[in-house]
Amino acid sequence: MTSLGVRATWVCLAVSIGWTSLSYAESQVSGVALPAPEAFLSMNEAVRIGLVQHPLIKRAGETAQAAAATLGQARARLYPWLDAYGIQTAGTIRPLSRFNIAGAQNKPTSYVESAGFLADQLIYDFGQTSHRVRAERYAEQAAQDDVATRRATVITQIRQSYLQCLRQQRLVRLTEDIVRERGILKDQIATLYKNQLKSKIDLDLMVVELRTVEAQLIQVKNDLRLAFAQLNAAMGLQSAAAYTLDEPEQLIPSGTLEELIVRGFEDRPELRSQEKRISQADERMQAAHALNYPTISAVGMSGVIHFSDAPVNQYGGSHDGQTNLWWGAAATVSVPIFTGFLLEHRAAEAKQDRYKAEQRRQDFANRVRMEVAEAYFTLQTAKQEIGVAENEVQAARSAWELASNRYRMGLASVVDVTTAATALLAAEVQLADARYGVQSAAIALQFATGGASMESMETITE
Repeated sequence: MTSLGVRATWVCLAVSIGWTSLSYAESQVSGVALPAPEAFLSMNEAVRIGLVQHPLIKRAGETAQAAAATLGQARARLYPWLDAYGIQTAGTIRPLSRFNIAGAQNKPTSYVESAGFLADQLIYDFGQTSHRVRAERYAEQAAQDDVATRRATVITQIRQSYLQCLRQQRLVRLTEDIVRERGILKDQIATLYKNQLKSKIDLDLMVVELRTVEAQLIQVKNDLRLAFAQLNAAMGLQSAAAYTLDEPEQLIPSGTLEELIVRGFEDRPELRSQEKRISQADERMQAAHALNYPTISAVGMSGVIHFSDAPVNQYGGSHDGQTNLWWGAAATVSVPIFTGFLLEHRAAEAKQDRYKAEQRRQDFANRVRMEVAEAYFTLQTAKQEIGVAENEVQAARSAWELASNRYRMGLASVVDVTTAATALLAAEVQLADARYGVQSAAIALQFATGGASMESMETITE
């Protein structure tokens, strides 16, 4: 086997081993236990699945790895560059011999083989490379903050979807209770109608009301299926399976509005990322200014060269070949004199990039302030709505019980009963919305203050 074939075999083997290791690593990362349909699924378990499975987090992780690779590229200029080369030439050494100058007769065709190494080491460039390295380091840190942002977003989406499933399950139970109660009332009216104690109109109206509530039950069940599909999508799963859920612990961030805003400024990863982008722009601007100064490098070369004449052109003074070793070293100084205003435009571009980074940071700060304030006031409103909704449920239940009793005694019509039942269902739905609204607003407030991003690191390490 030739040396080329041996190298090719080793390359294929290395690629095969690398691919196997990568596949195994991916299977380990994605090997989270996925819930079976109808199995129990807690909110924390749903979050853990989403942090591993969601493509948004995977994409952000790949972007962070690309930023780390870019940092490595910037650092590469600080190390020596070593190149190997090989040259094969053929031809006449004295092309001017065609002018028939004495002592310059045509030489035979000669072959020259040369091989060696070229080393290049940067010595000093007035901070060009160091500023680029620091700029890419800030970019990598910003990419890591972006990963934290994606994790916080996924956690918030999963929790909101989880609560939406609980809300829809509550609506299904409420609607099923109404269907069951109206079914019982319809049977009672049917019995009374057979005994000629109630009119056919009462029975027909109750049948219509029962069919209406049954249609509502079909709708809320379909909404529940949609809510579970959204929960699976939030976890990064391509499924529409339903699960057994539980009521999560309610965690509400404490503090005044201004304290929560300050907390958001300190903990939101988006703001940390934008601050890193500003620092990155500063370093790029410094690197652009450093391009106006000289660059000093050291160059070293060493190799072997072999001369030989073509056998078909041998003559009396020819030789079969000669091999020589050679080396050389030098220092180079490169000074930009005029570059067509390239360096000036690069500096201007870097300055504008920094200005844009500052404006984006200010925009995110304003957005954080508004998100915290909106979540805070939504939470306060939802808390107050719970007490009002509980009183409305009590009043609606009392009205429904009174209307039912009056109807049995013949003092009220069936319309009064169905109207009271509809009002009771609406009041219970409003109460459920208020209770889940408190938890939803608390989740939104936690995200707005940066708590979700900090919790994502704790959740992924559990």
